[in-house]
Amino acid sequence: MSLNSERAVVALALFLLSVGLFFSTYSFPASDMGAAFDPGFFPRIVLGCLIALAVPNMVIDLRARSGWDASGLRDVLFLMVLMLVYVVVMPKLGFFATSVVLSVAFFLILGVRSPLGIAAVAISVPGALVALFNHILSMPLPTSPLFWWI
Repeated sequence: MSLNSERAVVALALFLLSVGLFFSTYSFPASDMGAAFDPGFFPRIVLGCLIALAVPNMVIDLRARSGWDASGLRDVLFLMVLMLVYVVVMPKLGFFATSVVLSVAFFLILGVRSPLGIAAVAISVPGALVALFNHILSMPLPTSPLFWWI
Protein backbone atom coordinates (compact mmCIF):
# COMPACT_ATOMS: atom_id res chain seq x y z
CA MET A 1 0.00 0.00 0.00
CA SER A 2 1.20 3.48 -0.83
CA LEU A 3 -0.14 6.99 -0.93
CA ASN A 4 -1.18 6.63 -4.56
CA SER A 5 -3.84 9.36 -4.68
CA GLU A 6 -4.65 12.73 -3.22
CA ARG A 7 -7.62 11.14 -1.45
CA ALA A 8 -5.31 8.83 0.49
CA VAL A 9 -3.08 11.77 1.48
CA VAL A 10 -6.07 13.82 2.63
CA ALA A 11 -7.52 10.86 4.58
CA LEU A 12 -4.18 10.28 6.29
CA ALA A 13 -3.80 13.99 7.09
CA LEU A 14 -7.35 14.12 8.49
CA PHE A 15 -6.67 11.08 10.64
CA LEU A 16 -3.36 12.41 12.02
CA LEU A 17 -4.75 15.88 12.65
CA SER A 18 -7.83 14.49 14.39
CA VAL A 19 -5.75 12.20 16.62
CA GLY A 20 -3.42 15.06 17.56
CA LEU A 21 -6.29 17.43 18.34
CA PHE A 22 -8.13 14.69 20.25
CA PHE A 23 -5.21 14.19 22.62
CA SER A 24 -4.66 17.95 22.95
CA THR A 25 -8.17 18.30 24.43
CA TYR A 26 -6.95 16.54 27.57
CA SER A 27 -4.87 19.62 28.37
CA PHE A 28 -8.04 21.71 28.74
CA PRO A 29 -8.95 22.68 32.32
CA ALA A 30 -11.23 20.28 34.17
CA SER A 31 -14.71 21.24 35.28
CA ASP A 32 -15.92 20.90 38.85
CA MET A 33 -19.32 19.83 37.51
CA GLY A 34 -18.19 16.53 35.94
CA ALA A 35 -16.69 15.25 32.72
CA ALA A 36 -19.71 16.17 30.57
CA PHE A 37 -19.15 19.85 31.39
CA ASP A 38 -15.43 19.92 30.59
CA PRO A 39 -14.50 22.28 27.75
CA GLY A 40 -12.95 19.34 25.90
CA PHE A 41 -16.03 17.09 26.04
CA PHE A 42 -17.77 18.19 22.83
CA PRO A 43 -14.51 18.51 20.82
CA ARG A 44 -13.62 14.95 21.87
CA ILE A 45 -16.93 13.68 20.53
CA VAL A 46 -16.51 15.46 17.19
CA LEU A 47 -12.85 14.44 16.85
CA GLY A 48 -13.67 10.86 17.81
CA CYS A 49 -16.24 10.75 15.01
CA LEU A 50 -13.68 12.20 12.58
CA ILE A 51 -11.17 9.54 13.59
CA ALA A 52 -13.79 6.80 13.23
CA LEU A 53 -14.68 8.06 9.73
CA ALA A 54 -11.10 8.73 8.63
CA VAL A 55 -9.91 5.18 9.31
CA PRO A 56 -12.19 3.37 6.83
CA ASN A 57 -11.79 6.22 4.36
CA MET A 58 -8.01 5.87 4.58
CA VAL A 59 -8.14 2.08 4.19
CA ILE A 60 -10.40 2.31 1.13
CA ASP A 61 -8.25 5.01 -0.47
CA LEU A 62 -5.01 3.15 0.20
CA ARG A 63 -6.41 -0.02 -1.41
CA ALA A 64 -7.76 1.81 -4.46
CA ARG A 65 -5.73 1.74 -7.64
CA SER A 66 -6.51 5.30 -8.67
CA GLY A 67 -3.88 7.82 -9.61
CA TRP A 68 -3.38 11.43 -8.67
CA ASP A 69 -6.01 13.95 -9.71
CA ALA A 70 -4.76 17.50 -9.32
CA SER A 71 -8.27 18.95 -9.49
CA GLY A 72 -9.28 16.97 -6.41
CA LEU A 73 -6.25 18.19 -4.49
CA ARG A 74 -6.91 21.75 -5.64
CA ASP A 75 -10.47 21.55 -4.30
CA VAL A 76 -9.28 20.18 -0.98
CA LEU A 77 -6.69 22.95 -0.60
CA PHE A 78 -9.32 25.56 -1.48
CA LEU A 79 -11.67 24.11 1.14
CA MET A 80 -8.86 24.26 3.71
CA VAL A 81 -8.25 27.93 2.89
CA LEU A 82 -11.99 28.59 3.25
CA MET A 83 -11.91 26.94 6.69
CA LEU A 84 -9.02 29.17 7.77
CA VAL A 85 -10.91 32.27 6.56
CA TYR A 86 -13.99 30.99 8.43
CA VAL A 87 -12.04 30.66 11.68
CA VAL A 88 -10.68 34.21 11.35
CA VAL A 89 -13.93 35.87 10.26
CA MET A 90 -16.44 33.98 12.42
CA PRO A 91 -15.77 35.83 15.72
CA LYS A 92 -16.36 39.16 13.93
CA LEU A 93 -19.38 38.26 11.77
CA GLY A 94 -20.95 35.64 14.00
CA PHE A 95 -21.52 31.92 13.76
CA PHE A 96 -24.78 31.85 11.82
CA ALA A 97 -23.88 34.20 8.95
CA THR A 98 -20.41 32.77 8.36
CA SER A 99 -21.63 29.17 8.63
CA VAL A 100 -24.33 29.77 6.01
CA VAL A 101 -21.80 31.31 3.61
CA LEU A 102 -19.27 28.52 4.29
CA SER A 103 -21.91 25.82 3.74
CA VAL A 104 -22.99 27.30 0.41
CA ALA A 105 -19.36 27.58 -0.72
CA PHE A 106 -18.64 23.98 0.32
CA PHE A 107 -21.67 22.65 -1.55
CA LEU A 108 -20.79 24.55 -4.71
CA ILE A 109 -17.15 23.40 -4.63
CA LEU A 110 -18.21 19.80 -3.99
CA GLY A 111 -20.55 19.86 -6.99
CA VAL A 112 -23.98 20.08 -5.36
CA ARG A 113 -26.18 22.10 -7.69
CA SER A 114 -29.66 21.90 -6.16
CA PRO A 115 -30.46 25.46 -5.00
CA LEU A 116 -33.29 24.27 -2.76
CA GLY A 117 -31.12 21.58 -1.15
CA ILE A 118 -28.21 23.95 -0.65
CA ALA A 119 -30.43 26.62 0.90
CA ALA A 120 -32.25 24.13 3.13
CA VAL A 121 -29.10 22.59 4.58
CA ALA A 122 -27.03 25.79 4.66
CA ILE A 123 -29.68 27.56 6.72
CA SER A 124 -31.18 24.76 8.80
CA VAL A 125 -27.97 23.18 10.14
CA PRO A 126 -26.41 26.42 11.47
CA GLY A 127 -29.87 27.48 12.69
CA ALA A 128 -30.29 24.22 14.58
CA LEU A 129 -26.83 24.58 16.12
CA VAL A 130 -27.61 28.16 17.20
CA ALA A 131 -30.89 26.97 18.74
CA LEU A 132 -29.12 24.13 20.52
CA PHE A 133 -26.18 26.07 21.90
CA ASN A 134 -27.69 29.54 22.46
CA HIS A 135 -31.17 28.62 23.63
CA ILE A 136 -31.11 25.08 25.01
CA LEU A 137 -27.59 24.67 26.41
CA SER A 138 -27.13 28.40 27.23
CA MET A 139 -23.66 28.34 25.68
CA PRO A 140 -23.78 31.30 23.30
CA LEU A 141 -22.04 31.13 19.95
CA PRO A 142 -20.53 34.29 18.45
CA THR A 143 -23.31 36.62 17.33
CA SER A 144 -23.47 38.58 14.13
CA PRO A 145 -24.09 42.29 13.86
CA LEU A 146 -26.58 41.35 11.12
CA PHE A 147 -28.32 38.44 12.89
CA TRP A 148 -28.03 39.44 16.57
CA TRP A 149 -31.63 38.39 17.23
CA ILE A 150 -31.00 34.70 16.44
